[in-house]
Amino acid sequence: MPFKIITIPFETEKESFLEEELNRFCLNRKIKNFKAEFFTSGSKAYWTIFFEYEEVLEPEKQEQGLTEPEKLLYQRLREWRKDKAEKAGVPVYIVATNGELRELIKKAPKTIESLKAIRGFGRKKIEKHGGEITELIREFYKPTA
Repeated sequence: MPFKIITIPFETEKESFLEEELNRFCLNRKIKNFKAEFFTSGSKAYWTIFFEYEEVLEPEKQEQGLTEPEKLLYQRLREWRKDKAEKAGVPVYIVATNGELRELIKKAPKTIESLKAIRGFGRKKIEKHGGEITELIREFYKPTA
């Protein structure tokens, strides 16, 4: 089983840990186990996290429905949609319907222009959410180093 160690520094100007790398890493992997440790080096603070994980971006298809990677992307999109709906105070289907999420998964648009081909994504929805959706999809399918 593959593993990875990520060390996250504390950014004193922002008064927070820089978790972007951690979020990108976890986006398209199934985490099996992890261990986190806090440490300091000089006056700097860090979290280091050891991960055991499984890659989910394998070409293996199920007999029906979505592949395992597509299921994971669907879950990520649903979490994103729920967050957006809660912040806007609207039902989740206003942000995107389940059918629109499935079409996003099948077509995997990585640009705003390609997002226009997704049924249900008109000018307003693309202006409001297009950048975040395409970024989420690009990051999900980004190869690991």
